[in-house]
Amino acid sequence: MAEMLFPKRQRCKTCRGGLGTTVKDPVLFGLYCSPRCAGISAPATRPADAPRECTTVREGQKVFKRVYRAESEIPDKLREDPSTSWYTCASGHIHIGHSRMGTAEKFRMFMDLGEDLPDLLVKLRGKATRKQVAEVAGVRPVRLKELEEGIGHEKNLETLQRVLRVYRVRLGVALPTR
Repeated sequence: MAEMLFPKRQRCKTCRGGLGTTVKDPVLFGLYCSPRCAGISAPATRPADAPRECTTVREGQKVFKRVYRAESEIPDKLREDPSTSWYTCASGHIHIGHSRMGTAEKFRMFMDLGEDLPDLLVKLRGKATRKQVAEVAGVRPVRLKELEEGIGHEKNLETLQRVLRVYRVRLGVALPTR
């Protein structure tokens, strides 16, 4: 069973202190109130000392990326855009990865099919309900839920084919060149 994460979780998993009581309080991995409680070293205070996953270059300067305490804090506009990805860094923060807002995404590379495919399907569905998409695709809503949550089922490939047809998305592969 998955652990409850911030903002539903109100107490630190280690010290049982308040978790994210003010906007400036850190929340690490959605479970801890401090690096000590999370069992990690203190995060860098200067962008030059921070790991690459926590920084970006803006106007020729290395700066910290924006930190989110929970996925629900990411603005809806970014969360719903299929070109946007987010991740948890080694410091326990959530950052926005690639975002190509305003440009149509034409190609997406899957590094982990079990994680990336469900994410893509949820973003393609947008504000439509599972029931609506399943009805148009001619599949049961539970099958669509299984695809979006990465749950295996013997009919997953057939369901995926029908759902992708509804979204007008085609799958492809990038073959290695020699």
